Amino acid sequence: MSVKLEVTKEAKSQVEQLIRSQKPGTAVRVYLQSSGGGSAGGDCGGGACGCGEGGGGGGGTSFSMAFDRPRNGDEVIPVDGFNVVVDSGTAQALEGATIDFVQGLEESGFKIVAPLLAETPRSGGGGCGCGSGGGGCC
Repeated sequence: MSVKLEVTKEAKSQVEQLIRSQKPGTAVRVYLQSSGGGSAGGDCGGGACGCGEGGGGGGGTSFSMAFDRPRNGDEVIPVDGFNVVVDSGTAQALEGATIDFVQGLEESGFKIVAPLLAETPRSGGGGCGCGSGGGGCC
C-alpha cells in the first residue's frame, strides 16, 4: 500500500531542524496510540510525542510521532529531506492525512489531520495535536 500523505512546508521545516541532531538514516515514525495523550518520551525530550484527539489528550485513538529507523514491514514514505515510516495498521488510518506544524498562543506543535480516523464527539474530526506551549516535539 502506498500511503498518500501531505506534509506542509511548516512541518517539513520543523522536522528538518529536529532531525539534524539524529543519526543518519533516522526517519519520523507516525504510529497509532490508544487512549490519546501522554508522551512516550516523558516530556517529549525523549524523541517521542503523544497527541490526544484535537490536541486535548482525551480518549480514543490518536497519532504519535517519534524518531526511529525503518523496521521490517514498514511503509516508507519519502518526503523532501527525510522519510516518514508507518506500520500497516497506521498506514490505513494515515491515508490522505496532513501533517502540519502550528505555532500560536492557543496551540503549538505538530498536528495530524486524518480524514479516515474515526470521528469522536470530542474532536469533531480526525485531528491530532502534538506539542504545546511554544515548542513542538517529534
